[in-house]
Amino acid sequence: MRSGTSSFKFFNWTIFKKTVLRYWPVWGTYSIVWLMSLPLQGLMMLQLDAQNRSSADNFSYIERFAHDVPESVRLSLVLAVVFGVLCAMAVCSHLYNPRSANFFGSLPVRREGMFLTHYLAGLAFLIVPNVIVFLLTLLVEAIGGAVFLPGLWFWLAATCGECLFFYSMAVFCGMFTGHILALPAFYGIFNVLAYGVYFLVKTMFQRFYYGFTDFGDTLSEIVTWLTPIARLGRSSSVYFWEKEDGFKVFGLEAVAVYAAAAVALAAASFLLYRVRRLESAGDVVSVKCMRPVFQYGVAFCAGLALGIFTTAFLNGEEPTLMISILVWAVIGCFVARMLLEKSFRVFRYWKGAAISAGVFLLLFLAVGFDLTGFETRVPTADQVESVELDGAQLCYLYDGGDRVTTVASSPELVDYAILLHQTAVDQRDERPAGTTASTTLRVTYRLKNGGELSRYYNDLRVYPSEADQEGTAAWAIQQMYNDRELYWEGYGFKRAEQVLTEEGGRLQEALYEAYGEGGESGRPLYYGGSDAMALYEAVKEDFQAGRIGVRRVADWDKNSLENQRSLTFSFAVEDKYGWHIDIRVQDTASSTLAVMERLEQEGAGQDHMTSD
Repeated sequence: MRSGTSSFKFFNWTIFKKTVLRYWPVWGTYSIVWLMSLPLQGLMMLQLDAQNRSSADNFSYIERFAHDVPESVRLSLVLAVVFGVLCAMAVCSHLYNPRSANFFGSLPVRREGMFLTHYLAGLAFLIVPNVIVFLLTLLVEAIGGAVFLPGLWFWLAATCGECLFFYSMAVFCGMFTGHILALPAFYGIFNVLAYGVYFLVKTMFQRFYYGFTDFGDTLSEIVTWLTPIARLGRSSSVYFWEKEDGFKVFGLEAVAVYAAAAVALAAASFLLYRVRRLESAGDVVSVKCMRPVFQYGVAFCAGLALGIFTTAFLNGEEPTLMISILVWAVIGCFVARMLLEKSFRVFRYWKGAAISAGVFLLLFLAVGFDLTGFETRVPTADQVESVELDGAQLCYLYDGGDRVTTVASSPELVDYAILLHQTAVDQRDERPAGTTASTTLRVTYRLKNGGELSRYYNDLRVYPSEADQEGTAAWAIQQMYNDRELYWEGYGFKRAEQVLTEEGGRLQEALYEAYGEGGESGRPLYYGGSDAMALYEAVKEDFQAGRIGVRRVADWDKNSLENQRSLTFSFAVEDKYGWHIDIRVQDTASSTLAVMERLEQEGAGQDHMTSD
């Protein structure tokens, strides 16, 4: 007896053709968008060139169009995201209606053939129009004599790769549900799930964990890769540059990675399709083992997202946040169960809600009692390889030294960082009394064991009167202020000297500005040539002698823009501005003040930018 199944095990041409013809509005709309964006626009450029043929210049609209084709990858990403899910909804629609599911299940076609036929039909909705648009655009460029194959090939590769990934991802999502409206919902959630969870957890930790700043660059990069819209959007922002020896393409590495992931998603979709029950049509979650994942996932995300929103709306503190998260987690668990059971009678499943609330409650206890020791952990000096210190600024001269970030391994700076860090930890439960100054502190230790430890405090309290008392936070900050080498680099002198001596740059000009009463700026003066260099040399001399760029913790509340004088030096490399130094001219800067007085007597300085 002959088999009741088709001899075409992996493909059925009749189903493929019927699917393509039935859903022509999907691929037709996609094709029209690209035809208008590339070939038709190219024809318009040809018409403009024909109208301007008698122009004296050699400007060519079609050449500009040809070289701008790669910029269309920004549109490619948007269309791939939107039409990827539309195509998946079209070719998977037979799985979401009991009658259609039973009909296709009764056809003499193996499940392998059924899946591959529908998958290839949906993929053809996107790939075939891309190829046609590529050929038509190439024809238009050839007619205009401006063929730019690198740009066209880049567009085709990036567009097809993105379409393959987002379509495969949508099909994968479609295998988990039996409801057509749940497919785009799952698809949208999965596209941003990694970043959403990362953001919510980070926000919660920042509220609960004193000193928490971030999870680190490594996890952040992983999350970016798990958020394909963000990663592909970043990689396609730069596509190529023209060089004497050709064109260099950027961004295709990420597309290739996601294209490989698309193959894996398609294979996983096939395996899910083979074990999928026809009776699951109409269910929100069609895979039985994923129902608990869906229920507790909704509870977790609802608890965090709506709990954080409610707390922000009520302007609440940690207790409000904890209560809000618990309440919304319970509500989210019951709502998820309603969707799974397709019924409002779900209160008998109270155990799931209790588990959700219990997990969050244990988390709150672990964080509240700092069972991990996160908040009180301060490394010892012998554990630290190097330290990055940002903040810890009390005195503001309103110049380039107000925000100095240092990365150093010197024992002194490591000790200062540990001292400031310990001060912040000691202030965890109570705030200092008396006259204090407030600053921020961000410290990142690179540990000798290869690890990293980062903390951030936005309200570190310091007693300025203790600046002379060794071992205090004010003393540590003053010691850093006294470090001329640290501020030599912080102001930009080190970079400026490198520009002048090693990169063949030059001092472009010096800008002098004076502020009067109330901080109002007076008439600026520009100095160029030898005058600017004389001012620069005088500033260097004063800086190295400790007469300019001087900060004292005891004067933390005495600095303002009133009666301030400042100099800004601009350095150029190959006639392009390369570096700036902005420094306040203090009353102690004797060398600088002497040069300024001499230049004033000579009438030097212009009220406009110099061209020297």
